[in-house]
Amino acid sequence: MHRGVGIVAAVWLAVGLVGATALAQPEGPGGGGEPRPGSQGLGDGLIVPGQRIGPVRLTMTVEQIIAAVGRPPTRDEFPADGVVLYEWREHGLWVSQVARTGRVRVISVFGTSDRYRTERGIVLLTPRSRIEAVYGPGFRAYDYPADRITLLRYHELGLQFGIVNQPSTPTIHGRAFQIGVFRPGDLPPVRPPAPSPGPRP
Repeated sequence: MHRGVGIVAAVWLAVGLVGATALAQPEGPGGGGEPRPGSQGLGDGLIVPGQRIGPVRLTMTVEQIIAAVGRPPTRDEFPADGVVLYEWREHGLWVSQVARTGRVRVISVFGTSDRYRTERGIVLLTPRSRIEAVYGPGFRAYDYPADRITLLRYHELGLQFGIVNQPSTPTIHGRAFQIGVFRPGDLPPVRPPAPSPGPRP
């Protein structure tokens, strides 16, 4: 589906597939016959940093995750990034796997559903300001202006938020379209972010 683009761009394509119109849609099937991401939650929907999202745990293999979710995912390879991405759109679930080792790298949920929440009550579409107020300033921000995404990664917690940067769409601008968990510790993004702007002369 997204083999011709990088993984960050693929995330943005998913944002574009949902767009602002999804906010007004009832849960269930969306346009084009595809379900709205997250229209079917998983388990308790709890996002535990560094551990799990619902029944899907970082310690599982992809095969175990497929068994837990109960249906096969869409599978996309990103050779340049060394990543395989599995998507269960109706559950709003992504699993990022290291292609070389088969190890699960990041588990994340995406979309506009409120069926998932962190242990501190943050849900999808929460404003960035609220996320920072709840989890504090201990994150690293990775900016992708071309893809209109900023990744906030709390390395010590094993928690990340994908923030949409699209001022022309205020319903999703500055809000979390993606929440993910990973093993705590330094986890650089698979694609280098844009360089930070230098000081003004």
